[in-house]
Amino acid sequence: MRPLALLLLGAVWFLLPAHPQGLAIAPIMIEAPAQGGAASLTISSALKQDVTVQVRIYDWSQQNGEDVLQPARGLRFAPEIFTLRPGTSQIVRMSVPDTGGAGAWRVIVDELPTPGQAPEKQASQLAIRLRYVLAMFAGAPAAPEDLQANLRQDVLALRNPGPGWLRLHDLSLQTDAGDAVSAGPGVVYLLPGAEILLPPPEEARVQTLNYSVNGQSFSAQLASGR
Repeated sequence: MRPLALLLLGAVWFLLPAHPQGLAIAPIMIEAPAQGGAASLTISSALKQDVTVQVRIYDWSQQNGEDVLQPARGLRFAPEIFTLRPGTSQIVRMSVPDTGGAGAWRVIVDELPTPGQAPEKQASQLAIRLRYVLAMFAGAPAAPEDLQANLRQDVLALRNPGPGWLRLHDLSLQTDAGDAVSAGPGVVYLLPGAEILLPPPEEARVQTLNYSVNGQSFSAQLASGR
């Protein structure tokens, strides 16, 4: 089966799963039992009208520097589709398989057209329906200082050599002149033993990658070549 692309035409998606004019989702990152068991998330609506919500969960891996999603195997959850009235909440309960602490999933929450809504109103809301993309892990995080960074001719390669996952914030590259150049999106996940490829800076000469994990700052010297 073809891997899922996270971004679909006609929807705006958020890696941060809360929006003041839409849905609030907690927790922002789901911790699943390493040996399998129960997990859950709560979805609340701050909208002024009813909203229909769809939840999907995918096995998550990283291959050739990119995220790959496949339908989750052995994981059950309910409800999958439901309607929230203004000011109400719904708990989505999950039964997670035993992964030996190596499980990683993407949980995707979509706002759908509400059944019975006039077609013209559905069309007007199509472009602003929201998608929320969450992470769920069944193991401990890796040591942040173990991150490896490699600057190649056409990409900035980040590699996680450890057995746990990494969640990086505020990535920047430090130039020879001491300036900071933004590197990548606001949040970057690295799965165990995986590599992510990011666009390199266009002109600046850089030697160090700076990043944050849980509010603590770290840096990694850039290696060159493949």
